[in-house]
Amino acid sequence: MKFAHKSAVSVFSLLLLCSLTLVPAAHATNGMNMEGYGPIATGMGGASMAYDNGTAAMMNNPATLSLMESKARLDLAIGFLGPDVTSSMTGMPDAKSSGDLYMMPAFGYARKGGQFTYGLGVFAQGGMGTEYDANSFLAVGSGEKVRSEVSMGRVIIPVSYDVNDKWKVGASLDFVWESMDLKMALSQQQFFNMAGHESGKVQ
Repeated sequence: MKFAHKSAVSVFSLLLLCSLTLVPAAHATNGMNMEGYGPIATGMGGASMAYDNGTAAMMNNPATLSLMESKARLDLAIGFLGPDVTSSMTGMPDAKSSGDLYMMPAFGYARKGGQFTYGLGVFAQGGMGTEYDANSFLAVGSGEKVRSEVSMGRVIIPVSYDVNDKWKVGASLDFVWESMDLKMALSQQQFFNMAGHESGKVQ
């Protein structure tokens, strides 16, 4: 009996150890999707599917707008990304990006009318960039700054409906915009490669 008990504990410990190795890595953001939208959901690591998280529900789960207790709600928020990026190349001094502050504003308004909750929101969904000095190795002697910037935002019109006390449904109409700004120093060969040319032939 004592042997069987020890075996069971050993098997359990082995399974627990194996399960820890299968846990995927957690990432804060990939730049285009933030780890959370709104202060409540962000403070909970992005969890936002089944509780009142304010007008950020437009980004998270519009059905949770029905859980709003007030008749109307207006939220304003300003978030930011502060990347710390350094590029390196063998034999060259490291190049540190001066692009270290990217603002992420958000606005949301929602109103209840009977079993319906509706509203309007404008949210920065993601984005980031870099900017390197004109004397960095990335400028390739051009004497010009090298930079990149990507931004993505959404204008959202959400509607949620109280089917009953336990069932809420929601939907939204989204207008999504994206922009990209690039200023790069390229050799002629690099430019041809990016354009799909190699050895005078179009690929």
